[in-house]
Amino acid sequence: MTRTDPTRTDPNGTDLTRRGTWPAGAAKALGAVLGAGALLLPAAFAPRPGPWAGPWTGIAVAGALAGWCLLVALAGGTEDRGPVVFVRERLGPGPARAATALYFGGFATGQAAVALGAAGFALGDSGWRAYAAAALVLGTAAAYAWCVPRGPSPAARQLRTAAVLALAVAWRALGGPLPGPGSGDRAGGWAAGGWAADGWAGAALLVAVPLLFGWVGLEGAVPAAARRRALGGTLLGIALAAALYSVLLAAPGPAAQAPPPAAAAALGLGSAALCWTYCRTNLHATAARWTELTGRSRGGGLVAAGLIALGVLALGRAARWDLPVLLIGPGAATAAIYTLIAVAAVRRPRPQEPTDHAHADPHRADPDHADPDGRVLEGAARSAG
Repeated sequence: MTRTDPTRTDPNGTDLTRRGTWPAGAAKALGAVLGAGALLLPAAFAPRPGPWAGPWTGIAVAGALAGWCLLVALAGGTEDRGPVVFVRERLGPGPARAATALYFGGFATGQAAVALGAAGFALGDSGWRAYAAAALVLGTAAAYAWCVPRGPSPAARQLRTAAVLALAVAWRALGGPLPGPGSGDRAGGWAAGGWAADGWAGAALLVAVPLLFGWVGLEGAVPAAARRRALGGTLLGIALAAALYSVLLAAPGPAAQAPPPAAAAALGLGSAALCWTYCRTNLHATAARWTELTGRSRGGGLVAAGLIALGVLALGRAARWDLPVLLIGPGAATAAIYTLIAVAAVRRPRPQEPTDHAHADPHRADPDHADPDGRVLEGAARSAG
C-alpha cells in the first residue's frame, strides 16, 4: 500500500505534488463553487420564461469570471494566501476589513434564501407556510451551530457535494421544474415586488447578480499565473461548472411533466436536508467573520446572523419577495467582493509592516473558526463542497 507523505499534503489531506496538474486545478475550482447553488438556482430561475432567465446569462457570468480569474492570476493569485490577505497586501487594512464585512453581510442575508429554499423543497410551495418553516430551519441550524462548533469533516463535505449534484441531476432528469422555492408564486415576488426590469439587458442583470450566489468560493481558489497547469485546470473547472449550470438553468420543454409524487417528495426532502446542512455550516462561517470584525465571541455572530436572516425573511414575506429576490443580497455581496479583489489585482503590493500577529485571512485561519467548507457565501455559498 502506498502511503502519503504528511509533509507533502495540505491541512485537508490534498497531495501537494498534484496541485499543479490540470485535473487538480479543475477539481479545486469545482469543489470551491459547487454546492447549494446547484439546487437553489435552478429552483429559482429554470421555471421562469425568457432567455434572460435561462442558461445564456449564466454563460455570460462564467465568461466574465474567467476573465477576472486571469487578471487575479497575473497578480499572484489568491489560492495560497486567501482573498482578504490579497486585498490587505495591495489596498491596506481598511479595504480588507470591508471585504470581511461583505462576507459577513453576504453570509447573513444569504441564509434567508437557503432556509427558504429548504422549506420550499420540503413543503412543495412558496407561500406563507414556507416562510414559517424557513424560520424554523434558521432556528434549528443556528442552535446546532451553537452546540456543535465544529463543521463536517473533509470526507463528509465531499459526500455532500456529490449528493447535491446527484439530486440536481435527478430533478432535471425527472422533468422538473424544481418544486417550491421559485415556482410556487410565479406572478408574485419577482414582478409584484417591483423588481421587473424594462428590456432584456436590465432583466439579465437582475438574473446575473443572484447567479453569482453559485460562484462563491472561486475568489479564494485562483492560482498564480506562473502555475500554468493549475491555472488551466481552474479555467477548465469554470467551464465545466458553467456547462452544468447551463443544463440545470434551462427551462423545461413544453412537453415536460412534473416528477411522480413519490419521487418529488423524496427528492424534496433530500434537497431540504442538504440545504439545512449548508445553512448550518454557513452560520459557522458567519460567526468567524463576526469575530474578525468585532473581536467578540462567535456566539454573538450566530445571534446577529440569525436575526439578520430572520429580518430578511420577514421583509421578504411582507413584500412578496420570493427566492430569486432573496438571492440578490448575497449575489450583490459576492459581486462587490470580486470587484474589490479586481481593484487590488491592478495595484502593486504595499510595503508590509511588522505586527503582533499574522493578520491571517479568516479563510486560512484556525479550522475551528474558519469557514468549515472553505467557501464564502454559500449557499454561500462552499467550500458550497
